[in-house]
Amino acid sequence: MADMNTDREVIEGALALIEADGGWTQGTYCRDAEGNQVRPSVDSPGDWVRVRTQHVGAGGYRERTEPVAAPCSFCLGGALRTAAGYWHSGQPYAAQMQVDRLELLLVRLANSANAMDWPNLDAFNDDVHTTAADAVLMLKRAAAHVDA
Repeated sequence: MADMNTDREVIEGALALIEADGGWTQGTYCRDAEGNQVRPSVDSPGDWVRVRTQHVGAGGYRERTEPVAAPCSFCLGGALRTAAGYWHSGQPYAAQMQVDRLELLLVRLANSANAMDWPNLDAFNDDVHTTAADAVLMLKRAAAHVDA
Protein backbone atom coordinates (compact mmCIF):
# COMPACT_ATOMS: atom_id res chain seq x y z
CA MET A 1 0.00 0.00 0.00
CA ALA A 2 1.50 3.35 -1.04
CA ASP A 3 1.97 6.16 1.42
CA MET A 4 -0.47 9.04 1.17
CA ASN A 5 0.72 12.43 0.07
CA THR A 6 0.92 15.15 2.70
CA ASP A 7 -1.57 18.01 2.56
CA ARG A 8 1.16 20.23 1.13
CA GLU A 9 1.98 17.67 -1.58
CA VAL A 10 -1.68 17.37 -2.54
CA ILE A 11 -2.04 21.16 -2.75
CA GLU A 12 1.16 21.44 -4.82
CA GLY A 13 -0.03 18.63 -7.10
CA ALA A 14 -3.42 20.28 -7.54
CA LEU A 15 -1.71 23.62 -8.22
CA ALA A 16 0.46 22.03 -10.92
CA LEU A 17 -2.64 20.56 -12.59
CA ILE A 18 -4.55 23.86 -12.47
CA GLU A 19 -1.58 25.97 -13.62
CA ALA A 20 -0.97 23.81 -16.69
CA ASP A 21 -2.05 25.40 -19.97
CA GLY A 22 -5.85 25.07 -19.98
CA GLY A 23 -5.64 23.12 -16.73
CA TRP A 24 -8.70 24.56 -15.00
CA THR A 25 -12.35 23.84 -15.81
CA GLN A 26 -15.82 24.40 -14.46
CA GLY A 27 -18.84 22.11 -14.39
CA THR A 28 -17.18 18.72 -13.99
CA TYR A 29 -14.22 17.26 -12.10
CA CYS A 30 -12.10 16.54 -15.19
CA ARG A 31 -12.18 17.18 -18.95
CA ASP A 32 -10.14 15.88 -21.86
CA ALA A 33 -8.42 18.00 -24.52
CA GLU A 34 -11.68 18.25 -26.47
CA GLY A 35 -13.60 19.50 -23.43
CA ASN A 36 -15.48 16.26 -22.78
CA GLN A 37 -16.08 15.06 -19.25
CA VAL A 38 -13.75 12.24 -18.22
CA ARG A 39 -13.77 10.06 -15.15
CA PRO A 40 -11.85 7.09 -13.81
CA SER A 41 -12.56 3.76 -15.42
CA VAL A 42 -14.46 1.36 -13.19
CA ASP A 43 -13.23 -1.64 -15.16
CA SER A 44 -9.58 -0.68 -15.43
CA PRO A 45 -8.08 1.05 -12.37
CA GLY A 46 -5.61 3.74 -13.37
CA ASP A 47 -7.35 4.43 -16.69
CA TRP A 48 -9.88 7.09 -17.61
CA VAL A 49 -12.97 7.07 -19.82
CA ARG A 50 -14.63 9.84 -21.80
CA VAL A 51 -18.29 10.44 -20.92
CA ARG A 52 -20.70 11.06 -23.80
CA THR A 53 -24.23 12.22 -23.05
CA GLN A 54 -26.86 11.86 -25.75
CA HIS A 55 -30.33 13.41 -25.72
CA VAL A 56 -32.88 10.68 -26.47
CA GLY A 57 -36.04 12.81 -26.52
CA ALA A 58 -38.76 13.70 -24.05
CA GLY A 59 -36.19 15.15 -21.66
CA GLY A 60 -34.30 11.88 -21.48
CA TYR A 61 -30.57 11.38 -21.76
CA ARG A 62 -28.36 8.37 -22.21
CA GLU A 63 -24.79 8.29 -21.05
CA ARG A 64 -22.06 6.10 -22.50
CA THR A 65 -18.37 5.94 -21.91
CA GLU A 66 -15.46 5.53 -24.30
CA PRO A 67 -12.09 4.15 -23.23
CA VAL A 68 -8.65 5.74 -23.67
CA ALA A 69 -9.37 9.23 -22.44
CA ALA A 70 -6.95 11.34 -20.45
CA PRO A 71 -7.85 14.31 -18.29
CA CYS A 72 -6.05 17.56 -19.00
CA SER A 73 -8.20 20.09 -17.16
CA PHE A 74 -9.60 19.88 -13.66
CA CYS A 75 -11.90 21.76 -11.34
CA LEU A 76 -10.46 22.48 -7.90
CA GLY A 77 -12.13 19.39 -6.45
CA GLY A 78 -10.97 17.20 -9.34
CA ALA A 79 -7.42 18.52 -9.03
CA LEU A 80 -7.36 17.78 -5.28
CA ARG A 81 -8.75 14.28 -5.82
CA THR A 82 -6.26 13.53 -8.59
CA ALA A 83 -3.31 14.87 -6.57
CA ALA A 84 -4.43 12.88 -3.52
CA GLY A 85 -4.70 9.68 -5.55
CA TYR A 86 -8.36 9.37 -4.65
CA TRP A 87 -9.43 7.61 -7.83
CA HIS A 88 -6.41 5.35 -8.21
CA SER A 89 -5.12 4.63 -4.73
CA GLY A 90 -5.52 1.70 -2.42
CA GLN A 91 -6.76 4.08 0.30
CA PRO A 92 -9.80 5.87 -1.17
CA TYR A 93 -11.44 6.55 2.22
CA ALA A 94 -8.31 8.11 3.68
CA ALA A 95 -7.84 10.15 0.50
CA GLN A 96 -11.48 11.27 0.66
CA MET A 97 -11.03 12.45 4.25
CA GLN A 98 -7.95 14.42 3.19
CA VAL A 99 -9.75 15.92 0.17
CA ASP A 100 -12.76 16.86 2.32
CA ARG A 101 -10.47 18.63 4.78
CA LEU A 102 -8.63 20.51 2.02
CA GLU A 103 -11.87 21.46 0.27
CA LEU A 104 -13.17 22.95 3.53
CA LEU A 105 -9.94 24.92 3.89
CA LEU A 106 -10.22 26.29 0.33
CA VAL A 107 -13.88 27.28 0.80
CA ARG A 108 -13.08 28.99 4.10
CA LEU A 109 -10.21 30.91 2.47
CA ALA A 110 -12.32 31.83 -0.57
CA ASN A 111 -15.19 33.06 1.58
CA SER A 112 -12.93 35.14 3.81
CA ALA A 113 -10.96 36.64 0.90
CA ASN A 114 -13.99 37.61 -1.15
CA ALA A 115 -16.56 38.31 1.57
CA MET A 116 -18.79 35.74 -0.10
CA ASP A 117 -20.63 32.74 1.26
CA TRP A 118 -20.07 29.83 -1.09
CA PRO A 119 -21.53 26.69 0.54
CA ASN A 120 -18.87 24.38 -0.95
CA LEU A 121 -15.88 24.23 -3.26
CA ASP A 122 -18.00 23.32 -6.31
CA ALA A 123 -20.03 26.53 -5.84
CA PHE A 124 -16.83 28.61 -5.72
CA ASN A 125 -15.25 26.78 -8.67
CA ASP A 126 -18.37 26.96 -10.85
CA ASP A 127 -19.34 30.56 -10.02
CA VAL A 128 -19.53 32.53 -13.29
CA HIS A 129 -17.19 35.14 -11.78
CA THR A 130 -14.49 32.65 -10.72
CA THR A 131 -11.44 32.48 -12.98
CA ALA A 132 -8.42 30.23 -13.30
CA ALA A 133 -6.43 32.96 -11.52
CA ASP A 134 -8.86 32.72 -8.58
CA ALA A 135 -8.38 28.94 -8.44
CA VAL A 136 -4.58 29.33 -8.46
CA LEU A 137 -4.73 32.02 -5.78
CA MET A 138 -6.87 29.85 -3.49
CA LEU A 139 -4.43 26.94 -3.83
CA LYS A 140 -1.48 29.24 -3.08
CA ARG A 141 -3.28 30.62 -0.02
CA ALA A 142 -4.02 27.07 1.12
CA ALA A 143 -0.33 26.15 0.72
CA ALA A 144 0.68 29.15 2.83
CA HIS A 145 -1.92 28.20 5.44
CA VAL A 146 -0.65 24.61 5.60
CA ASP A 147 2.93 25.90 5.98
CA ALA A 148 1.97 28.25 8.83
